[in-house]
Amino acid sequence: MRYLSKKRQYHRLKMPHIMNMLRNRLLTAFPEAHFTYGYITTVQRKKLGLAKAHYRDAVAISGIQQIIEEPNSVVMFDQFRTKKRSLHEATARRGRKQKNATQKRVKKNTKKVKGWCLNDYVRISDGRCGFITGFNGLWMAHIRDRQGGLVKKLVSLTKLAFLHHTGTWRCTTLPTDVYDMQ
Repeated sequence: MRYLSKKRQYHRLKMPHIMNMLRNRLLTAFPEAHFTYGYITTVQRKKLGLAKAHYRDAVAISGIQQIIEEPNSVVMFDQFRTKKRSLHEATARRGRKQKNATQKRVKKNTKKVKGWCLNDYVRISDGRCGFITGFNGLWMAHIRDRQGGLVKKLVSLTKLAFLHHTGTWRCTTLPTDVYDMQ
């Protein structure tokens, strides 16, 4: 039983030897590329008088010598799956009486209900906007904003106004005061 108490160690992608291998491969693939490091970016960003943020780091890396105007919004993209991949649930359904031997999909994997798809960008009747993150039955949906905050836990599909379909890529424009570096 001693082998069960030892945790398996996984190598993270930020481990130094993995980063060195990645750097060497990038140097071979793109010989004309110039590499920079965090400490260089920090110095350049401080020279420009910019606070810490991803988009400001990109400005510092680009080599711009003077900032004339700061942006007031940030465009964010992220990719996601529209359907969960799990066939089994973490805890068995119905008090472990019925096993999932047939590996049938359960309702948590619902991708589409009555023309509404997961991650459609919608407006609720009270004017707030968000993404459909899940369905409850055939008439209700969960709505969350870009940062993952709950807009409305359950809202009727009849009270939603369709704004646009996002597919598997979500694009959102955020004001810089709302932007949170992740």
